Amino acid sequence: MMHTPQQAAHLLPILPDSERQQLLVGFNATQAHYPQDQLIHQLFEAQAAADPEAIAVVYEETSVSYGELNARANRLAHT
Repeated sequence: MMHTPQQAAHLLPILPDSERQQLLVGFNATQAHYPQDQLIHQLFEAQAAADPEAIAVVYEETSVSYGELNARANRLAHT
């Protein structure tokens, strides 16, 4: 602000360039490679079979394991 006192406040940089880069690019680098020959439900079932007790979903105070979520999905699919 001292160097450009006429500049509008909403245009002033708040973060140093390195922190801005980390927030906008570094923390968003979440690309992952998935098998191209399987559908999403097949990948989910494989995860449920590999580690059925692992937590799949958490909402407020409730959590559901991959095994339970897969069982619920299968019940729903067969009704």
